[in-house]
Amino acid sequence: MKILITGANGFIGSYLAHFFLQKGYEVIATSRQFHPSTRTLLKHAQLIDLDVLDTEQLQQTTLQADVVIHTATANDIISKDGIKGIELSAIGTRNILDLAVKNNIPNCIVFSTLQVYGTELTGEISETSPLHFANDYGINHLLAEMYAEMYSRQGKVQTVSVRPSNVYGPVLTDAFNRWSLVPGCFCKEAMGSGTITIKSSGKQTRNFIHLENLSRAVESIIKRFPDKYECYNLASPRCLMMTEVAEIARQVYEKEFQKPVQVNIEGTEPAEPNRFSINLTKLQSTGFLEDENSTLQAAIADIFKYLNSKK
Repeated sequence: MKILITGANGFIGSYLAHFFLQKGYEVIATSRQFHPSTRTLLKHAQLIDLDVLDTEQLQQTTLQADVVIHTATANDIISKDGIKGIELSAIGTRNILDLAVKNNIPNCIVFSTLQVYGTELTGEISETSPLHFANDYGINHLLAEMYAEMYSRQGKVQTVSVRPSNVYGPVLTDAFNRWSLVPGCFCKEAMGSGTITIKSSGKQTRNFIHLENLSRAVESIIKRFPDKYECYNLASPRCLMMTEVAEIARQVYEKEFQKPVQVNIEGTEPAEPNRFSINLTKLQSTGFLEDENSTLQAAIADIFKYLNSKK
């Protein structure tokens, strides 16, 4: 099977490309620009410099693949620029769907976000839960989902939207520059100053999924690709408060480097944690099984090792 992955220079896209190469799949990896370390990581893939917003280039691109995994949508930083966020997530997704149609690629997986349900989740969240947009990031990804559903409904290409929770995992390339994300921000601060700072009360509860399990989930969907449009939540059974994640980072650091770390909590809000869970029944119906070794502790240890190697 041949897999086309867009946004393959990014945190999620590069890991997916590496994962499928390790599994023996043929991989075509695209990005507007590849970092040298990403090129080394994906040296066994076919690498194509491709801008999802360059319609002329896309019209001239001819390739063969069995499925597209589209990760080149707007992150939370780009989404703050209303025009750029909408353009990348909506128009970029439409352009990739057109590329799939032009090249007779039958299936496409579009990456969205769990934040289409909101930012402070409560109760049980399933794929049928009401959508609640709290920021541009969620809205931009909804637009990408809408294009995916429309193309599937029109019979142009069979599509799936996936909604990952907070993604974490080892840093595989030096292209990674999202050190504002948890737990990476905790690790970087601990390495630099021996502290971990939480600007709030730290009681916000979030769900976290390891890159390895996210990749396994995508593979499970590909193997049992539905015959109509579907969306899947990609998450783990575990939800943690920020204080709990910071404590795990502290423990891993002190074990690895035999130095103390001070966790500083500088806020009082929220006063209470938001309680929620993610229903994984639909994802599990694809045959997905979680890798029990891909834990938050193991990933944080990998991040510390990466940072230590770059000191």
